[in-house]
Amino acid sequence: MSWKSVTDENSHGIVIYNYHPNAREEPYMMPLTVGDSVRILEEDSDWYYGYRLGSRKTKGAFPKSYVHIKDGSEGPITKEIAEVLKEWGVHWKRLYVSHDKHFDQIKSQIYDLISYRSKILSGTLPVDEMKRLTKRATEEIDMGNKILGLDLVVRDKNGNLINPSESSTIQMFNLHKQATERMSCKVKPDVKEVQPKTAIQQYSNIFLVAVRNFTCKMSEDAELLMTLYDGKECKAITENYVVRWTKEGLMSDLDQMYNLRVMFTDLGKRDLEREKIFLICHVIRVGAMDIKECDHRRTSVSGLAKKSSNDNMRRPCGVAAFDITNYMNGKLDTDLDQEFAVPFVSCEKDNLEQTLRKVITKERFENKNQALFVSMKLLRGDLKQVINLYGTRCKRAQSGNNVRNNTNYPCSED
Repeated sequence: MSWKSVTDENSHGIVIYNYHPNAREEPYMMPLTVGDSVRILEEDSDWYYGYRLGSRKTKGAFPKSYVHIKDGSEGPITKEIAEVLKEWGVHWKRLYVSHDKHFDQIKSQIYDLISYRSKILSGTLPVDEMKRLTKRATEEIDMGNKILGLDLVVRDKNGNLINPSESSTIQMFNLHKQATERMSCKVKPDVKEVQPKTAIQQYSNIFLVAVRNFTCKMSEDAELLMTLYDGKECKAITENYVVRWTKEGLMSDLDQMYNLRVMFTDLGKRDLEREKIFLICHVIRVGAMDIKECDHRRTSVSGLAKKSSNDNMRRPCGVAAFDITNYMNGKLDTDLDQEFAVPFVSCEKDNLEQTLRKVITKERFENKNQALFVSMKLLRGDLKQVINLYGTRCKRAQSGNNVRNNTNYPCSED
């Protein structure tokens, strides 16, 4: 046999047939099971030489025809994460059996690495976000290896693995020493504390709102006009999202019952750092004018016709407003499973603008019996990125044409 090294692009494969050689007659052959991931080190005309991921110490030869070579488009960090997860899985089971105190921590780090790998493979991250995630992933790997008592991996300043064959012994020693010192003073929570500050620097953000219900005693149909509102400058910063609501307490289009979602897009750093920002909802009544006491002596057919022509008059009904400042600047986080009740205040003798200003300055008491129920979440990235990362929850809003732009864009990046 004439063995030769394989390139990185052809070094990862998936087993497609079971291979069970006789251990006594063929001790240098490595058994394989369908679905195993293998790392290939060398090859000849008919055979590969390597090891199964998660079992690096056991190496052997196996037939080429039993392995399918994976696409080499994955970056080195995604391959490393996959190998680490395989290796950690074995040790994690051991921690569970022994009731080790590090079980939950390793579990959390495994989930974090899976999330990082998924985002990196999406191919939608900007360069700065890719660097940040790569750095976070390598730190998680190094910390987990230290907890599990595994070998410390030596890296350069960018988190890339160092090839020992291309570095001197002294250089490897210094890098290993630096890595050890870095891990000794590393505290995981510190990394997460700075994440909101880093995330707010994204060039584009999206605020996703899902309308759950609207409870209000109405004798007419209504329109709910939702937007994001700057409480200091007293102006809307996004386009309106309109939901038509019937007097029976249901949305007009029942086909949209579980699809009342809107994405307020193009929100930049300036928008997220506004001093006061609200999610507001103007409620407009749509129907006939108030019925006045009529003179039966003057009742006529023409009078009835005139009455029916006013059936679609639009008049102010009230306002609902919710302070979302802390959710926009990253101090608080929320999810679409969490529901908020936004109190509704009727206009009475004021117009919509006057009522809104009283609500946001807390001159009105909260009305618990009448409210707009919503869920919301701030998403990092532009429209294409969040659809790839968050999937169905954003595709529903896009498919329903429920995307509302920032009225100040692109001037929001001061």
